[in-house]
Amino acid sequence: MVGEKRRRQPSYNAAAVCAPGLEKFCAAELKGLGIKPKPAGPGLIEFSANARQLYSANVWLRTATRVVVRVATFRATDFEHLQAHALKIDWSRWLGRDHVPKFRVSTNDSKLYHTKAIAQRLHQVAGPPSTGEPEQLFIVRIERNTVTLSIDSSGQALNHRPWRQDLGEAPLRTTMAAAMIQAANWDPTTELVDPFCGSGTIAIEAALLAANMPSGGDRKFAFQHWPDFDPGSWASVNGTIAANRSCGLEALAARPKLQASDRNDKAVEMAKANADRAGVGDFINFEPVVVSHLKGSSGVGMVITNPPYGKRMGDAKVANLYGRLGSVTRERLPNFGTALVTPDPKLAKAADDLLVSVATFRHGGLPVRLYIRPARPSADEAANSAASTDT
Repeated sequence: MVGEKRRRQPSYNAAAVCAPGLEKFCAAELKGLGIKPKPAGPGLIEFSANARQLYSANVWLRTATRVVVRVATFRATDFEHLQAHALKIDWSRWLGRDHVPKFRVSTNDSKLYHTKAIAQRLHQVAGPPSTGEPEQLFIVRIERNTVTLSIDSSGQALNHRPWRQDLGEAPLRTTMAAAMIQAANWDPTTELVDPFCGSGTIAIEAALLAANMPSGGDRKFAFQHWPDFDPGSWASVNGTIAANRSCGLEALAARPKLQASDRNDKAVEMAKANADRAGVGDFINFEPVVVSHLKGSSGVGMVITNPPYGKRMGDAKVANLYGRLGSVTRERLPNFGTALVTPDPKLAKAADDLLVSVATFRHGGLPVRLYIRPARPSADEAANSAASTDT
């Protein structure tokens, strides 16, 4: 209609939530999306976003567990103050007719500390709990009497991958696998090897990254049910996904297959099934072999892996395994770099005394470190680099 005002695109004060230790990787991903990140404490990176950027962050962040939007921040030392501030919030912006609020509350060093009672008071203002209706999650954090109320834009946690249905023992978190690949600075045009592939998480995450495909597949998001949801911006994001998938898979088919192996036959079967569900099964070669049978290559690439480090194997046996990984890699993959996670610096040294710790996070209840040694250039690449320098 002539003269009709164009719909104003909503803006958001958002934050990406990640596992503590992964902040710099999540921030780098936001920068890659054209979003300026602002570190805001352990496991939290704040940013301002329009609708398209918020939607893109949910689709493309591989190291985040959730993206939230700030609804309100205020001080409250009793229930009267809490409800008075809650009444000032425009809940209709966030809750459609068919959704009801759900409050997840945590407190620290505050006069308001009874989490269930806090949620009950907020329900009195925003609407009653679900009796079967779809829920919209709100996250309430009260720190020293300051209330931060956020709405979850993601829905199911982003670290959940629909394709990862078959899991082995102590599987690596998907977000940590994505961080390892990013930290290793792996070039998707080069080779990648995971000799302890387990459920296949590292190889699958790497293949999806190389193909420019979202790691979460065609999942749904909470923001799609918001009253201010922008279909135009979402269509734009979806258009990028479709274009990337088409071009990415074609490019991936022309590159060396990713190599993933494990001594456990059942683990390899599970990894194959996961890769097929992710749509990248044709681009990964899975084999049930021990690390001693690792195939050789004169090319450049990365060994990115999560070796066993459980106490059940025994310290001497684990150290020997890491030592074997290092010797086989040096002998058969001389131009490869290495990235691995382990809780013990001695194990990292046993594998490669040039490995450097670049990040620390928790996995399986243990503090573990991510160690990296960059890939060595091949003889041809080194010669080309020297010639270019001389010129």
